[in-house]
Amino acid sequence: MNRLRIGTWLILYLLALLIQVGLLPQIYPMGYVPNAVLSVTVLIALHETPKRGMWAGLLGGLMQDLWAGRLIGLNALTFALLGYGVAWVQQKIVRDPIFVPGLIAALSQVVVVPFQWVLLYIFGYHFSWLMFSRPLPVWILFSMLFTPALGGIVGFGTRRNRKGSAGYRSLSL
Repeated sequence: MNRLRIGTWLILYLLALLIQVGLLPQIYPMGYVPNAVLSVTVLIALHETPKRGMWAGLLGGLMQDLWAGRLIGLNALTFALLGYGVAWVQQKIVRDPIFVPGLIAALSQVVVVPFQWVLLYIFGYHFSWLMFSRPLPVWILFSMLFTPALGGIVGFGTRRNRKGSAGYRSLSL
């Protein structure tokens, strides 16, 4: 299994944070800015074991929480669970370099948004579900396109199957 080094995680998360707070607000209206850190968490977890996927999600979520400066731990917990889940699922499915990362990133948005809304509601932040989930279609579409594109740019091909079969090749030649 091709494992990534923690330094690579940090660089990817820092770039995702910079894109999320510097570039995406110029493109998307306020309140609709997609979560690039979530896409990076999915991308890293697709190439890690569940335990390392959890640690990667924890790191990315904590970096995002510290950058935002409020509700420390909400994204850390959510992304740690997401990283573990994605890494566990990737062991069970056939993967390709484009469709599966995009699909898993989109499904991650569908799971993360209600989970965070429930957590916030439990802890006394009573937001309307409609207000909280209104940008969800934009975030789903962004994740479906951004995650495989970032994987291709960074050079994340799919890893070969463990049992010696050929598997899929990366798009890079």
